[in-house]
Parts: sequence; structure tokens; C-alpha cells
Amino acid sequence: MVDNTEIKHLADLIKVELKEPETYVKQVEQILNYFESLDKVEFASDEQLRKEISFDSLREDKNEPFSIDGKLLIEKLNKDQNNFIRAPKMI
Repeated sequence: MVDNTEIKHLADLIKVELKEPETYVKQVEQILNYFESLDKVEFASDEQLRKEISFDSLREDKNEPFSIDGKLLIEKLNKDQNNFIRAPKMI
């Protein structure tokens, strides 16, 4: 079903460098087989496909700052002189 050239082509499309594309052949085949099995599922009606949830049953959104050991996460992050958060350099 899937071969190395197709994996290499996909990697080129999404701009990813793969050192060993053959290792992904089996994984991609498993994913495609799973989608095939999902396509075979039949439903008698749309009622089985969706379940409506009333607005009243949803929880209220609350802003809860994340903390570690009682200290807010934002306070534990590395910041520079202009109070910006320093993140790892992306390549």
C-alpha cells in the first residue's frame, strides 16, 4: 500500500527531514487501515452520530492561574530585562 517514495514525498510536502522513511511505512499503513475500518461502520440514523448537550449542563469558565509549589508559573519562568518570557530558540 505505502512505500518509501510516498513517505519521502509527504515529508517534502510538510517540510520535514526524515532520516529513515522506511520506519514510518508500517505506521502509515496502520493509520490507513484504521480509517478503512471506520469507513465500513454503518449507522441506522443520525441520532447515533450526535448527542446534543444543553447549555445549562456546561460548567462555568473560571480563570485559575497555574501554580507550582504555591508559586505562580508565570513567576517561575525566566524573563529578560524587559520582563519578556524567554523561550528556547527554535531552529
